[in-house]
Amino acid sequence: MSHITGAGKFRRAGSAALAAALVGTALTTVLSRPAMAADPVTATQGRNTVAQYQGVWTTPPTHLTGGGTTDAPQLGNGDVGVAVGGRIDNQTFYLGKNDFFSASSHAIRPLGRLVLAVPGLSGSSYRVVQDIAHAQVKGTYTLGGTTLSATSWVSATSNLVVTSLTLTGGGSQNATVTVQNGSGAAPTASTTGGTLNADVAADGSSGAPPARIATRVLGGSPSVSGNRISVTLQPGTTYTVVSSVLSGNDTGSYQADATAAAAAVTQSGLDGLGTAHQNWWSDFWSQSYVQIPDKDVERSWYGSLYLLACVSRSGEYAPGLWGNWITGAMNWNGDYHTNYNYQAPFYAALTSNHVPLADPYDQPVLDWLPAGRQLAQQNGFQGVLYPVGISPEGTSADMNLHNQKSNAANLAGNMVMRWQQTRDTTYAAKVYPYLKEVGTFWQNYLSKDASGTYNILNDAPQEDQPYPQTNSILSLGLVHLLFQGLTDISTALGQDAGSRAAWNDIDAHLAPLPTMTRNGQTVFRETSTGADWVSDSNDIAIQAVYPGGQVGLDSAAGLLQTARNTVDQLARWHGDNAPPTFYAAAARVGYNPSTILANMAAEATTYSYDNLSVHHNGGGIENVNTVVSGLDEMLLQSFQKDVKVFADWPANTNAKFGDLMAAGGFLISSSMSGNAVQYVRAVSQRGGSLVVTNPWPGRSVQVYRDGSDAGTFSGARLTLATSAGETVTLAPPGTSYATVQTQLTQPLGTGGGGGGTSSSFGSGLETGQTAPSWIDTVDSAGGGNAGVTGINSDSPGPQAGPRTGETSHTGSAALMYSGTAAAGSGGPHAYLKVFDLSAAPLAIGTAKTLSYWIYPQSHATTPWVPAGSTESTCVAVDLVLTDNSTLRDSGALDQGGDPAHPAGQCGHLTPDTWNHVTVDLGAHSAGKQISRILVGYDHPGGSGGFRGYVDDLTIS
Repeated sequence: MSHITGAGKFRRAGSAALAAALVGTALTTVLSRPAMAADPVTATQGRNTVAQYQGVWTTPPTHLTGGGTTDAPQLGNGDVGVAVGGRIDNQTFYLGKNDFFSASSHAIRPLGRLVLAVPGLSGSSYRVVQDIAHAQVKGTYTLGGTTLSATSWVSATSNLVVTSLTLTGGGSQNATVTVQNGSGAAPTASTTGGTLNADVAADGSSGAPPARIATRVLGGSPSVSGNRISVTLQPGTTYTVVSSVLSGNDTGSYQADATAAAAAVTQSGLDGLGTAHQNWWSDFWSQSYVQIPDKDVERSWYGSLYLLACVSRSGEYAPGLWGNWITGAMNWNGDYHTNYNYQAPFYAALTSNHVPLADPYDQPVLDWLPAGRQLAQQNGFQGVLYPVGISPEGTSADMNLHNQKSNAANLAGNMVMRWQQTRDTTYAAKVYPYLKEVGTFWQNYLSKDASGTYNILNDAPQEDQPYPQTNSILSLGLVHLLFQGLTDISTALGQDAGSRAAWNDIDAHLAPLPTMTRNGQTVFRETSTGADWVSDSNDIAIQAVYPGGQVGLDSAAGLLQTARNTVDQLARWHGDNAPPTFYAAAARVGYNPSTILANMAAEATTYSYDNLSVHHNGGGIENVNTVVSGLDEMLLQSFQKDVKVFADWPANTNAKFGDLMAAGGFLISSSMSGNAVQYVRAVSQRGGSLVVTNPWPGRSVQVYRDGSDAGTFSGARLTLATSAGETVTLAPPGTSYATVQTQLTQPLGTGGGGGGTSSSFGSGLETGQTAPSWIDTVDSAGGGNAGVTGINSDSPGPQAGPRTGETSHTGSAALMYSGTAAAGSGGPHAYLKVFDLSAAPLAIGTAKTLSYWIYPQSHATTPWVPAGSTESTCVAVDLVLTDNSTLRDSGALDQGGDPAHPAGQCGHLTPDTWNHVTVDLGAHSAGKQISRILVGYDHPGGSGGFRGYVDDLTIS
């Protein structure tokens, strides 16, 4: 397609290019990276925080083919999506694709299914984890002494669906992989070598678009018959199912290219592709982060961004209502509903600094321009008119206008918001012609009365409300936003100066937002004439605030109070259509932040599936915006052209965020501790004036430019000129730059900023308890790493990070450690830092005791530890003190008289059970202070894999 350009074409490359990429031993260039190079501090914080979160199932999902949001584990690369349902004896991988819209009905269709069956494991246990940090779904299925482990992923850089299988214990197992069409029937099948080719089509057995699923199995001696591949799984061997998925929209040679891509896969090429996949997602999580005490909400923020990245990427077709998880006949045709549903998920890409995820949004809108002009002319209007249900390439699944004139302006809102956030003139030039045509419609449609007021006649705020419907509050907000954007963009592009007076006149004299009285409060009304207060699942009465952007904390007091009253009276926290916009609107007008967070927590739990999808009966992926933009607007506001950190944040609640995007293209980081802002860091991506509401009212502000002292500034609002690429740091007067740098690197909960020491520590890794400050991070200053690598291909190095739903002493979480010691490397060791206490070091005094539980694994409980090995017992909790001494070298002994050193624990811990270890710290480290807590492996002469868990760690 003409609009599929640049890196996105990699997935659609011809067979030669794709085969070459797969055959290579390493794929070092990651295509379609998510954004600009990340700040190292933000990158560390983002990757460490997201690693704490995953979805866990102990029973199979049940909402699979109902036409709405599925509760299944989900994978995707912005084009191909996979939902995983069923037990291992009949496990179905539902394949969807963003471009698989029927050429006749223009409704999106399911593309196909892969059914993995291991009948000998019927009745096995079921444990599946959706690992969002690495974009993998991992299943563990145990029956008697036999365990099958499965790891699935959709390549971030090519349209390959991969599932690796490893059998441990017991004997061999017969397995089959059956390829089906989208409805579960047999497709047209053929065989090329060992590759099974399944040809499917969106319009049944033939029609457009067509696609091919080319599948083969690596490992063993697979055989192909019809639409099924059979293979015998042997214990200790890894088997990999690889499917290449390409459609006729990707390339005219989609069949040959899909087959060639599947046939080209080798283990070394697959390893390289896996590295590229992990690099893409690591980069993605490096772009921004949030850290707040409510871990349910925090998890939902990361989970929602994971889901958005699964369904939308640069160079791909835009996702419809349900993303690319298309499991059957989808509600509302799964199309692009233009009266908020299509727009909503892309809002989340802007403030979270994942702007490339919004790239696919514009093309369907621009493709519809000719039809939009024609529809306007047919109805006697100028400019463009858009219906509710459009689909790709200028088509529509639903031409009904529902008496709404606002759809084109609603679509324009995303474009204006993206321009305001990024100030990207290249992007502005792309969408400006569309915005002008929408402006033309409104310039001619508005009715100007004798007072000079522009009114909107006969425009329903909700579908099918009949005449008169005057001055829809939704349209008023969107029309304001449109003409504000047109004026701003035309000025930046140096175009249409003569039109700005008319645009400004409309913006200045558009009818006021209608109001009414409800329960003694002045609130917004849906229209000035027509619908007043509609008690349903919508929040239209507040949408002039968000996404309209016409009311905020800088607005007049009366207008702001009306907006707050409207939030109060609507209370649409969990309505079917409201959450994607209601939370952000409430934050923008300063509604009670504790109430917002409490309801947001319910969205993240009661109204979320295990796959982290917030779900309501409106559209599906629109709900990724509920927590992301809601929380972002609480932490950072900028839409009124000044930066406000912690704009609507509850008192006595610490929080941190890094590189959220503010209007003007500024990446903002800040921290709240003890009801005081610690710092504000702004990275100027495009230059221009940085305007900041003083976070320290009544005080002067210390300013650093690229680390150099730029003096102090004062005032309620600071205006600082910036150049592109410059970093401006603000801090309370007297704060050194080094102090800010330290505060930036500290995770939430470790940088109280008040100095002094702490008297105790405890964490069982559960939600609400102290989370690790670092994940899988070697402490180079506290012991380092020598001769230890990752335990498998999914772990590039030694690991120490939280796991939920695996093995725990109490609760559901524990700290997992793992690695592989290289034989002959002398004294292999790896010390990984976990908890940072440096901001308030823990004073040992004379009577502190370290206590923890440890579960070293043997081959009996993990295939990654060799049979007969006790290497997992050579692990201990270690401490680094503020004088840089360590517990391991202090001579301390545990309760049994064995050295507290990890090497001293070798052979003294019992594998595959919980061991309680206590150490009297006062005996050897009296009077000292603890700076950080480590988990260390150390075994001179050791070799092989080690793995286990640590839980319920206390120092008191």
